[in-house]
This record gives sequence, C-alpha cells and structure tokens, in this order.
Amino acid sequence: MANVLFLIGDAGIAQNDNHVRLPAAFRKLGHEVTTVDHTSVSLHGNELLIGECSADRYELLWLLGFGPRESFLDRMQLLKRIDQRRFVNPVDAYTYLHSKLNFTEYMPETHAAGSLEPLIQQLDDATRWVVKPSATSFGRDVAIIGNDDRGRERIRRVIEKYGFAVVQRYVDSVDHGEVRFLVAAGKPIGCYKRLPARDHRANLAAGGRPVVHTATPREAELANTIGSKLLECGIRFAAVDIAGPYLIEVNVVNPGGLATLQKLTGDDLVPLTVRTIVESMDMIASRG
Repeated sequence: MANVLFLIGDAGIAQNDNHVRLPAAFRKLGHEVTTVDHTSVSLHGNELLIGECSADRYELLWLLGFGPRESFLDRMQLLKRIDQRRFVNPVDAYTYLHSKLNFTEYMPETHAAGSLEPLIQQLDDATRWVVKPSATSFGRDVAIIGNDDRGRERIRRVIEKYGFAVVQRYVDSVDHGEVRFLVAAGKPIGCYKRLPARDHRANLAAGGRPVVHTATPREAELANTIGSKLLECGIRFAAVDIAGPYLIEVNVVNPGGLATLQKLTGDDLVPLTVRTIVESMDMIASRG
C-alpha cells in the first residue's frame, strides 16, 4: 500500500467532489491518505516539506486544482524537485498542458494571440467563430462571434481581461452537445454527453445538461488517441471533451465527471479509476 498525498484548494468553491471521492477511494483500498492545502508546500534549507512532513514520505501525489494564483509558480518550482513519476499528473501538466492550445491538430481551426490585430485578420464570413480565454474552466467568458465590430470588441475584451485570447472556427457539431470522456492511465473509462442549455455552452457550470451517451466508434477512437498522448506526457487522469470529429478541450487539473456518471448510470467509476492509476504507476516504478 502507498502513502498518498492530495493537495487540494478551498473545498467550499470546488465545482466537483473529487477532493472527497478520490481520497476516500484510496483509503477504502487500504492506502494511507493525507490531504493538505496547496499553500502547505514549503522549503527549509534543502528539505521540501508538504504540511509538516517531508515530501519524500509520499509515494503518490495528486494535485486537485491550481491553488492560489499568486503563489502558483513558486509552488510548482518546489514540487518540480520531486520525482515526477510519483505524481498522478506531473507539474508540467499544470503549467503547460491545462489550456485550449494543446493538441490543436485535432481541433477546429484555432488561432491564439495576446494582441487584437493578428486575430481579427483570421476572421472570415464562412462560419461563426468562438472566442475564449486560453486557460480558464467552466465555460467562463466563452462567446460565439461573427466577423463584425461586436466580434472584434469581444476579442478585445478577452485580451484585456486575460492577456491572451483563443479564436476558433465554430463547428455545427457543438450544437448537439459535447461528449466528456474520463481518461485514466491513457484509456477512456466512461463518458456522457453534455447538452447546451441557456446558450451554446455545454459546461455543467454554465447550465449544460448531462445525458447518458454511448460513444460512437469515431468518438472512441479520438478519445483513445488523446488518452495515449496524455499518458506519454505522464498524465494519468484527465477529461477529454469531443464534439463530432473534433477535440474541444482537455482538462487535467481537476476534471469533473465522476459524480455525474454515477448519477446518470449508477456506476461508481472511482474504484476503477484509482486501481488503474495505481497499477500504471506501479509499472513505472518497477522499471526503475
């Protein structure tokens, strides 16, 4: 059995119950589990502490969420000192791979910049477009725009607020909802569809409605492809959102879906998730 550490943020503002479900599942399987706040990471001389214990004590570490923005880079630099094979998702996943700018070869036509002019030059009248921040969650500040003054103003506002904007060609398959796959150790373990409600966004936090869904062969193939690429990066748990033939987004920081799948189907996938992740990490450890 392993000593498992969860770094979690303010449970009061969590958008899912991963901070409760996942530690409980590890405990039920006999692992020793510690949960502490992100801000408990500290350095004393050459010793890295998490809470009151040495980081060396923990054989498996799982970060849920980013923690406070102000200290994020400092904490990531300290956590980078730890053997990254001990993380469910390594530090690099939080700094480089939680955005809407990865695996763009599988996405609709995508452009991104920190200034307005390069983005408005890409707009045309062939379709509508989507503008969104590059590294937010829950559908925050995502809007459909056209090639007009209102659209350009919306891009400007996103850049002004976040410093960067993504402009993506709108695809009609999004009108029929997005399929969320949960991926553990590179393999999809379950999926459901999120239907848009109040507006175009399928995010549950934005009013989207979850429904039972059986993946099409094309959807399953894309989910497996992205899952394999994530595992190559050391990422062992993520959510992959797909609409039609396109990847829409990957969430590696604190993906929701476990509670939703249980509510929709009655199946608790948390034990399977935990066993799959532990087995994959044991295989890595056995290779030295």
